[in-house]
Amino acid sequence: MKWLTDKFKSKESSKKKIDYFRITGDWNADPVSPEIHLEIDKNNLTMEIFVNHLVFDDFEKADKAKITFKNCSIYSLNGCNDEGYYYGQYRINSNELPWGEFYEIKSGIDRKFPEPITRINDELEGKRHYIFFFKDETFECLADHFKLELHDEKGTQKKLNYSYKLRPAYNSSEYLIEFIKIGDADRFIKKSLDLLSEHGFLFDNITDVWVNDEVWIHLKSIYGKTTITKDIWDMIFILGDKNQTDIKKINQILIDSGEFEKIEVNSDDYKR
Repeated sequence: MKWLTDKFKSKESSKKKIDYFRITGDWNADPVSPEIHLEIDKNNLTMEIFVNHLVFDDFEKADKAKITFKNCSIYSLNGCNDEGYYYGQYRINSNELPWGEFYEIKSGIDRKFPEPITRINDELEGKRHYIFFFKDETFECLADHFKLELHDEKGTQKKLNYSYKLRPAYNSSEYLIEFIKIGDADRFIKKSLDLLSEHGFLFDNITDVWVNDEVWIHLKSIYGKTTITKDIWDMIFILGDKNQTDIKKINQILIDSGEFEKIEVNSDDYKR
């Protein structure tokens, strides 16, 4: 797993002027005609777009993404296209933030949106900053968080790529995360580590148990330590080492990514 240590070393050593998290991974907008539709409902802003069915095998023509920005205070859907962006016509350097993706901006970009600007509610803070680059337009908004839904041509919601449970450990008040649907385990772990490293988790060490039949990947944050475990049956868990703050944080990261379905549980089922 040299790729793992190299990855986290590069994360620690790199100093990005713009700190961002890329939301689009296994999906993206149609690269030619996303046909953006925006709708305001009280303090929420909903965006519907066609998704890219040419690159991503999980989608077919006319499939759509519905993104609801919760408690959105302000947004801009402006006319900066891909060519203008690469020619430096936006306030962002294209070398620091690659065009063509959906991002959450952590820091490094001011919130002075270009015209036209639509103000939904000036009394809201809009805690989080989102940017989505389309072929002919650029979208920015401030909102508390977002919800992603993927729909087929008939409007039926498509299942998300992965599912998990946030549940108590057996006979314990401590919660853990159990992944249910993952596909290829090694690919899934790489994807999960990408997600967590983008949100400030750092690599600590790896423990091989029972001659490589089981692997524990130890991570750390300002709140403490967490461990990703993979056993011989490719069952994957995330455990907190007396660190429920990070378990709750990871739960929210999975939800915000739009690629994980959270399966609700009955806590009494884990009392033996």
